[in-house]
Amino acid sequence: MPDFEPDQDSVSRAEKLSSRLMGDLRSVSEERPPAKMRRELFSERRYSEYAEGVPINDVLGNVNQMAAEFAAARRWNGEIPCMKVGDGELAPISLNEFFGGPMMPSYGSEGLREFWDRNLPFPPHRFWREMVRGSGLDEERIVITDIRDAEGGLNRSLIGFLSYRFAGIKRWADWIRGVGDRGLGGSNWPPRGPSTSQGPSSSPPPPAVGPGGGLQVHVSCITPGLRIHVSPAYFISWVYFGSPTTPVASYLLPGRYIFAGDGPMQPRRKTDPAVFCIPADYYPSLTRF
Repeated sequence: MPDFEPDQDSVSRAEKLSSRLMGDLRSVSEERPPAKMRRELFSERRYSEYAEGVPINDVLGNVNQMAAEFAAARRWNGEIPCMKVGDGELAPISLNEFFGGPMMPSYGSEGLREFWDRNLPFPPHRFWREMVRGSGLDEERIVITDIRDAEGGLNRSLIGFLSYRFAGIKRWADWIRGVGDRGLGGSNWPPRGPSTSQGPSSSPPPPAVGPGGGLQVHVSCITPGLRIHVSPAYFISWVYFGSPTTPVASYLLPGRYIFAGDGPMQPRRKTDPAVFCIPADYYPSLTRF
């Protein structure tokens, strides 16, 4: 694995931002304010003093989603499905992975509580097992756990993700300077805070840099012709990365990610449990499929 560790300033900023986000997530999930109020709460403006110019809209969107889903879980029996990633760390799985699939209507997190009260008045633990079994997810890596345990793991994973985001954007700024095109950075140029660069060999550059903090990543796997999906390692919510394998390249903001694949040769999406850190894992090699 390439040698790259977030600097202490980035870790400290990540801890402060994660603490604020987790506090707001708990407040929202317990008090259940309207969706409009949630969107205002998890707006980039409210966290600008923590972000200091670093893009975090993707993180805020995920925490907003988790707040709604955790609120639903608290109303039911306080349990949520999580996936084991990396060395066994637990990441909550977005309920849209179950309720938004082809097996039932796409309720989304906003309508889950009403759906449950109307159709499933019994505790959901057994229901989650059935949903996991029918979803095509890797059952051996799914854990139904108490929301308080999930929050503890989420905070640790979020700190790790944000540490790489802050440290990676510092290096992105250095690399943008190196290619002599400041225009690529847009409104995020340059991020505030000290640079950690110790020269061009202090950490390996990506194959290419893109606007807004994007770093090019090339993903390889065993099976050709698949579509690759990517999710942050702290919250399982898949988005399309690229196709066909193998390899396939696209851009990611710095962070800690996991990958999955599906396609004609593999109709059910499979997840590779390895966590890849960007920077500097620019060439993830997936061994599960």
